Amino acid sequence: MNRRQWLGQAGIALVAGLAGCKREGSPGAQPGKVSSVDIGVNRGGPAILQTASAEFRVLPSGNIQAFLRKPNGDLTLDDPASGSGAGSYLVSGGKQISNFTFDFGQSIASDVKGKIGPLGKRIEMPASSPEGILKTLTVESYDDFPNLLMVTETYKNMTAKDLPIDRVVANRHRLNASLVDRKVPPYRMWSFQGSSYKWGENIIEEIPAKFSQPNLMGGPTPKGLGGGIPVVAFWTDKVGIGMGHLELLPLVLSLPVKVGSGNRVDAYIELEPQITLKPGESYSLPQSFISVYEGDFYKPLQMYSHALQR
Repeated sequence: MNRRQWLGQAGIALVAGLAGCKREGSPGAQPGKVSSVDIGVNRGGPAILQTASAEFRVLPSGNIQAFLRKPNGDLTLDDPASGSGAGSYLVSGGKQISNFTFDFGQSIASDVKGKIGPLGKRIEMPASSPEGILKTLTVESYDDFPNLLMVTETYKNMTAKDLPIDRVVANRHRLNASLVDRKVPPYRMWSFQGSSYKWGENIIEEIPAKFSQPNLMGGPTPKGLGGGIPVVAFWTDKVGIGMGHLELLPLVLSLPVKVGSGNRVDAYIELEPQITLKPGESYSLPQSFISVYEGDFYKPLQMYSHALQR
């Protein structure tokens, strides 16, 4: 299905729904009410947030694995790499800085502050690099959105000199369909590409063995394109993973998707802030999300739409 066909059948309805809906409020937690989200933090990792239908694991690399909880065993497409450099990173002066070490023992767990609901749990996890950069990964799980995790990453310059930030890669995922069906290759999954990068390109398609799409949002592209819905989603007949950002304003960033090493599908958020942090200054990335679900692309788009209404 190409973009023009899809917009005619579903996209216009989605956009109209976002614009025309009455915004749902986010009232404060009522006295005596307790969140149903369970959390646990192991000193060496992972940190875990569990709801009735999903589980999110923050690994020592900083990558987040999302599982769909099922009676016969949890399901996921997330197959993250391990070790130093496997998680999110920044590029400063042409050098990639990715060797962050998380100190889960210094994590701070608390109730959510009510961004998209009155009840939920929040964990802040610090990490440091040999270059003297402090990274804080914050995740939030809400009772009203049990299959969605909100993610924020912040970098702080703890050195005595200026820190240029050329590029940042965040919310990094490596997906593998073989985890739920050993008979298929890792890339064999359906995808939704939310950007309007190029007219005529498929927005919904089964990923082929050789695939790469930049999914630029908000920047200059051929024929003035570059908008769209800041969401990419992947699914099989058993489980799906969606990701994107939840900022209310359009942002210049990309959501690249490609078949990488081991025939796994790489997806992440990429920004080029081109800023310089003075000593002690911080840079926070846009609010992003991860969702896990059963069904097709409609499920993560529905979660995205309802979260924006909040």
